Amino acid sequence: MGRHGENIYKRKDGRWEARVITGYSLEGKACYRYLYGRTYQEVKSKKMEFLTRSALGKQPVSHNSRMKMTFRELMMEWLDSRRGSIKESSYANYMNLLEQHILPELGRYSVSAVTTDILDGFLKAKLDSGRCDHQGGLAAKTVLDIRSVLLMGLEYARRQKYPCSVENKLFCPRNMQSDTRVLTRGEQQKLEQILFQSANPFEAGVLIALYGGLRIGEVCALQWGDIDFEDRLVYVSKTVIRMRNLSPDPDHKTKVVIERPKTACSVRLVPLPSFLLRHIAKFRSEQEFYILTGSGSFTEPRVCLEKYKHVLKEAGIESLTFHTLRHTFATRCVESGIDIKSLSEILGHADVSTTLQRYVHPSIEQKKKQIESLESISIYRQDNGQI
Repeated sequence: MGRHGENIYKRKDGRWEARVITGYSLEGKACYRYLYGRTYQEVKSKKMEFLTRSALGKQPVSHNSRMKMTFRELMMEWLDSRRGSIKESSYANYMNLLEQHILPELGRYSVSAVTTDILDGFLKAKLDSGRCDHQGGLAAKTVLDIRSVLLMGLEYARRQKYPCSVENKLFCPRNMQSDTRVLTRGEQQKLEQILFQSANPFEAGVLIALYGGLRIGEVCALQWGDIDFEDRLVYVSKTVIRMRNLSPDPDHKTKVVIERPKTACSVRLVPLPSFLLRHIAKFRSEQEFYILTGSGSFTEPRVCLEKYKHVLKEAGIESLTFHTLRHTFATRCVESGIDIKSLSEILGHADVSTTLQRYVHPSIEQKKKQIESLESISIYRQDNGQI
């Protein structure tokens, strides 16, 4: 198992292995030095000693070397500098964006030759025809992620005094939020009928998502010890995700991990209604057992989604994303009069505007009800039909 951010792994033969980047090939691939030891502490000490010797032996980078640095070398150096300070999943995501989009088209440029016009043209092209299967452009959200990686790399170049003339003003695509499906009240009743009648702990987990607004990864990571039945709260502090496997010579291209949620605000206390707690208490088990499985083993989002869609089919509802439950929860809260600030904190948003823009979907019935309330301020009276 790897130690997060250290590039230290336990091998199948029982030894520990540390990897240290010593440079990059002409193709931009990292060149490694491998160090071995019988224990984690031994190999870590060897790595620190090697890095210390390397640092003492380094010479200042010449002006000519800086001028010849390629954009590939810059971005790989930036990414390596972030490894110990970001989540493993974030590192893997940055790596994917670099390998799939940025380096194939921009890697050959020298850093000094990269201009705002070049980067703007690159981003616009990705938006128009950036998919590998040639079936159209990338989603605006993906292009925005690529833009963020470019900006972080360019900021790193400026800090290192590399010859970079590009400022932070890059083309920024407008991320149009698509209309998100919300369960109608009739559909919610059908779904709840199936969920409340089930004797399976998985359905109890789906109910928590429906009445707590949890994301699919957060539900997968939820353990019975995270629920305070006395204070009617659930503590959301972790999430399950599938990510690229960055281990050397991995047996699988991806792996499933449990880590902290995507933002600090996502770590939160979520109140649950009493009637729901009384129901899920029937499934209560050991503190360390996961709610969806009823055992010490967790399930991953991909498996959870398949089971969820089976429940929808049983309820006679079309196939929908698990995130529909989160949107439905937010909409029902607004319809019930819950203030937006409280709802935003329950959902784990850093900004109330995120809640308003993405998760509030008033039904047409709710809109009609609000419009009818205008009668109270009208000078027209129904009793005589006169103004």
